[in-house]
Amino acid sequence: MKRHPRRRSERITDRSFLRTMGLTGFLTAGVAFTVYLYVLKSGTPEKARTCAFAVLVFAELLRSFGGRSETKPVWRISFFTNINLAIVVSVSFALQVWSQHNATLGRFLKSSFMPLTDCLWLLAVGTIPLVVLELVKLVRNKRRHAASAG
Repeated sequence: MKRHPRRRSERITDRSFLRTMGLTGFLTAGVAFTVYLYVLKSGTPEKARTCAFAVLVFAELLRSFGGRSETKPVWRISFFTNINLAIVVSVSFALQVWSQHNATLGRFLKSSFMPLTDCLWLLAVGTIPLVVLELVKLVRNKRRHAASAG
């Protein structure tokens, strides 16, 4: 609400936005595929699928916080600015972890048991796309600041 409205002629999605979303999408898929291959070397295909799906879910949920602003870093926006998002992400995290610890839900989702330590490891790996998105924001903001100052 503090910014001026977009001009009517301005597109909703510009090249910069599409490049950023393409990059983070590529990173998210790359992280999931890498986890799948890594787990597949020492585990079963079911465990590899479960881990790849879990890291994909974690990455997308975390990335939702980065998508709240195209310019502000995630740490500069209060977690409770959008309480509905915080609730949905929290419930989704809980359901994802629960699906790997509940036999009935696991059968329904065709996922295998995963220790909580593995969930934490996958959560950490799932932060990679968010970190890259935030680095892109920082670089873009520095360029804008330099262009406006010079």
